[in-house]
Amino acid sequence: MMLTPGYLVVINIVFLLLIYVFLWRVIKAIYIDIYERPVPYGEAKGVIEKQQRSANGHMTLEVIESDAVAEGRMYPLSDLVTIGRSTENEIVLRDPLVSHQHSRIIKKRDEYMIMDLDSTNGTIVGKSVISGAVPLKNGTKIKIGSTIFRFKE
Repeated sequence: MMLTPGYLVVINIVFLLLIYVFLWRVIKAIYIDIYERPVPYGEAKGVIEKQQRSANGHMTLEVIESDAVAEGRMYPLSDLVTIGRSTENEIVLRDPLVSHQHSRIIKKRDEYMIMDLDSTNGTIVGKSVISGAVPLKNGTKIKIGSTIFRFKE
């Protein structure tokens, strides 16, 4: 069976429409990922209170440079802390360079370790982009997106 030119035109148009719909959905998903809704004050306050309740009071992350949060801000660390752009994280960074779930800090025995969660832009500890878990020492600098933290005991 042979297709007439009219059928070929219709097939081409349908194929182009499918491509445009696909591209539109990809662009929309990227836009939503980057410019997701801002954190309402109540939610942000709840996250901060949760951090303060769960922290052991000894180890903290101090913001020393940032476009996303106030410099000098201290984040107390619990046994498990996630950092990212999503409001589900304990430390929320509203920065387009930060992934939704960017990094995780965990306490193993008496040592804190940081690991990158396969983020797009990586996590920098000292001057190196990390892969796997890296131990944190007092004074270690951590860069996530445009924010630089200092790990403090």
